[in-house]
Amino acid sequence: MRTSIRRTAAIAATVIAVATLAAPARAEGAYNATVAGQSSPTPLVALVSSSVLTVDVVNLPAGVGLYALHCKVPADPRQPPTVCDASTDALAYLPADAAARASVAIPIRVNAEFYGANPNPTGTVSPRESVDCRADTGNPRSTTCALYVLGAGRDSANPAYLRVWPTVFSPVKADRLSDEAAVILDGTEVLGKALPKLVKDQPVSFSVVLASGQTASVSSDTCSIAKGKITALASSGTCTVLITSTGGKNYTPLVARQSFRLTA
Repeated sequence: MRTSIRRTAAIAATVIAVATLAAPARAEGAYNATVAGQSSPTPLVALVSSSVLTVDVVNLPAGVGLYALHCKVPADPRQPPTVCDASTDALAYLPADAAARASVAIPIRVNAEFYGANPNPTGTVSPRESVDCRADTGNPRSTTCALYVLGAGRDSANPAYLRVWPTVFSPVKADRLSDEAAVILDGTEVLGKALPKLVKDQPVSFSVVLASGQTASVSSDTCSIAKGKITALASSGTCTVLITSTGGKNYTPLVARQSFRLTA
């Protein structure tokens, strides 16, 4: 489970920009990245609802890190994406290394459906969006989503590291079941519209079990969620946990919320 989608997005806050920077540090041979042997911008086709793909990178210069993200393609594909999958394992980060690397692999989970967030937040709360990558764009030459690889940190705007693969997913059956979430707090399921109490700075065991068997992604701005525990960060008000799943062959995606009362 993910502690915070916003925190994850903040890690990638400098990833996506449109500009030209200095030439990259030199490495032996030319930098490139491929997925399943396909070079950018070759479409990745016949993808299942959710799978882990591997981005194979060669000749990465010293001091260069990379991000891999699966995002909705903007209306103007020349612009950076603003709605990307922030669910579990769907945002991959390869830290920079002091030495050049001849080859390195980056695993990333690619989902056909996701509840997207802006990977480059500007300080204001960005609206999130449910994305179905199977949706018809109306243009046979374009796809709804794509897998992006780009430089991190100072190289975030360097076009030398940008690679893009349009993603094409296989259809799913029309009668998929609706996913459901069971919230378990301190060993007991939270029922109905209950509003359990959390005391500031006192961790309580917390988990979410989905009917689909998937791993839920969870996030909150006023609670910390980590290592199977939830901790209130304030002594008053409400903590609302956002629970999402990415759907699949047999279940539709889920977007749910569970609130808690915060006390001292």
